[in-house]
Amino acid sequence: MSSTPVTAAAKDTGQQMQPAKYERQPNVLRKKLSSVVPGSVNLQVLGAGANGAPSAVYLFTDQSRYLFNCGEGTQRLAHEHKTRLSRLEQIFVTRNTWTTVGGLPGLALTIQDAGVRNVGLHGPPHLDTMLQSMRRFVVLKNLQMQTIDSTICGQFEDSILSVESVVLRSEEQPEKPVISYICKLKPRPGALNLVKCVEQGVPPGPLLGQLKNGQDVTLPCGKVVHSSDVTEAGETALSFVFIDVPSLDYLASLEAQSQHYKQLAASELTEVALVVHFSPPELTNHVEYGKFMDVNFSQCTQHIYLNSTRNNFSGYAAAHRIQYQLHQLAPQVFPLLAESVELQQSCPSTNLSHSLKKTKLEEIKEADIKSESKDAAKETDQGVVSMTSFHLRPKKGLDRTLESKLTPEEYVKEIHAVPGVSELLAQLETETKGCQATDDSYPRIIFLGTGSCIPNKTRNVSSILIQTAAEAFMLLDCGEGTHGQIVRLYGRERAREIMRQLQAVYVSHLHADHHIGLIALLTERQQLEPEPEQPLLLLAPRQIEPWLQFYNRQIESIADAYTLVANGELLEHPLTGEDVERLGIASMATCLVRHCPNAFGLSLTLRAQHEGAPIKITYSGDTMPSDDLVELGRNSTVLIHEATMEDDLVEEARIKTHSTISQAIQQGRNMQAKHIILTHFSQRYAKCPRLPSTEDMQHVAIAFDNMQVTVEDLRHYHKFYPSLLAMYAEYTEELEQRAVKRELKQERKRKLAPT
Repeated sequence: MSSTPVTAAAKDTGQQMQPAKYERQPNVLRKKLSSVVPGSVNLQVLGAGANGAPSAVYLFTDQSRYLFNCGEGTQRLAHEHKTRLSRLEQIFVTRNTWTTVGGLPGLALTIQDAGVRNVGLHGPPHLDTMLQSMRRFVVLKNLQMQTIDSTICGQFEDSILSVESVVLRSEEQPEKPVISYICKLKPRPGALNLVKCVEQGVPPGPLLGQLKNGQDVTLPCGKVVHSSDVTEAGETALSFVFIDVPSLDYLASLEAQSQHYKQLAASELTEVALVVHFSPPELTNHVEYGKFMDVNFSQCTQHIYLNSTRNNFSGYAAAHRIQYQLHQLAPQVFPLLAESVELQQSCPSTNLSHSLKKTKLEEIKEADIKSESKDAAKETDQGVVSMTSFHLRPKKGLDRTLESKLTPEEYVKEIHAVPGVSELLAQLETETKGCQATDDSYPRIIFLGTGSCIPNKTRNVSSILIQTAAEAFMLLDCGEGTHGQIVRLYGRERAREIMRQLQAVYVSHLHADHHIGLIALLTERQQLEPEPEQPLLLLAPRQIEPWLQFYNRQIESIADAYTLVANGELLEHPLTGEDVERLGIASMATCLVRHCPNAFGLSLTLRAQHEGAPIKITYSGDTMPSDDLVELGRNSTVLIHEATMEDDLVEEARIKTHSTISQAIQQGRNMQAKHIILTHFSQRYAKCPRLPSTEDMQHVAIAFDNMQVTVEDLRHYHKFYPSLLAMYAEYTEELEQRAVKRELKQERKRKLAPT
């Protein structure tokens, strides 16, 4: 009887019933596979800790996925390397600090959109309160993150593996434990011996499958047949270990666990195949640390050192690819990333990949252990990068065949292969000869993130660095991975100088994609030696304070790293005086804009001049068209305005309180801005958004990550468009086809709609 109303309801709601059905299917499949020992188990380096990238490891099997540590940028690397997060079930973190959990907000939003409904989060205390503190800017409507304090519940087990937590404490900070993890794979049963099954009287059918999976069965006659009686000898269970020793203060605690690790290595029931080190290089290079590894693990155990100085590539290959291509337009506006320049110097070949073969880890005879261990050490001594893999089942060991790599020649050939591009680039070079700004032209506007919501391969989330003077920088918004973008663009040494010269950060509103990179920035500045003389001037909505206070109280001390000035205070009284004058700025003023509560626009009046008048830069933040912003930015030299949606999506832009491209341009015209830069594009526009006519773009620039412009550069930006659109003609044509399909769909809806 109950089936009738359900069917009727399904007819009434149409497609609304499908998501519920879709969500149930993975659960059914998981239930079926829960007792099956996986045939494939691989450990994959997502981030190796190089050049601002996170240190993160992804363990995936036929059924489940596990993530170990989740620093800023983890989600972006997973997206770039097509690592599916939709089946992620458990996350293990070694410390409750931003270096290991800074990527959780972005990752949580991504897996929620992918349909994940429950995730276990294991680690030190206070993970639950940290997630609670993030609720203001990380809205998880459908995802439940269950936090497990690994200092209390030290064992996790499912059908695939068991994970034992090993707690390290320092005498100086006993309230801040660090967790290492010992993982043991469930051994795979041996092959089923059908002859023995017949002898035991097992009939054909499902009982054979249960015996094959290691389960004992009871025959219809009542006889119990043990799996071990009818199967061949199973494999030796493999173990692998994650060790994190953040400082010398924790080394004594690690050494106190020596007997535990020694017993693990000596056990006949398991073989320790791999140790993954999250410890910083100053620890892994320490004599006592090395001695501990030699004493407690056998010579055939391999080691992967994340954060090693030998790990010299971040893994963000797509960002380099588009930069090499845009570099052909204007080298000064689109400079090559320092990371790629450094890689070319250390590896002169045009293909910057590691030319390393696959290393097999097979059953090793005693006589070969020494030579094999030397080969293994040689392999890992060369460093690891994103997509370095370690095959645990089948036992193949270290695999470098899919490692992330740079191929600059291919990137450049790709665009020159497009008909007409080479000629257009030559013509552009002639037109712009002698137009480049000098190196001492200020302000210089550097775009570190030009996408919205979550990062994609080529566009990070919102962040704009403004060099207001030779030794003064300011940030407009600070999305996830901002510090890493600075490191990759400028190189490690120059990035440290910029951190010291960075004097102010402006946060327009409290959506995660505009401020989640702030903690990393504050902690990086604190680690400079000597520390900067002045704390960072933080201009942000007052509502950011509870989050920063929580982090300071429970996680790491950051209270002395910043001075908060609420954006609302600048509505009536622009900020002037010594705090902004050292930045080369005469005044800062704000206005409320039409986005979310406490969303602000900003206007900067600089001491630098252009055409006899002070340079004025206005930044919209996220907003629909706003009259208040027009008044604030009246007669701006440069307007930086969000342009999330293409013009056909004006209704979607209204619903999400964003602007279309033409709306943003019109805002600039209304305020009589000399130049307009469009940014904050929807991530559907990974390369180039759909643009209005060429006439409409005469004084308009579109921002790309790692683009840097002066006012002089903006005068000539419109000359780039013929070459730019030709370079990405295939991509822009695809956008046009999508727009046509969208319009046809809307037309069908209008025809079907009741009159």
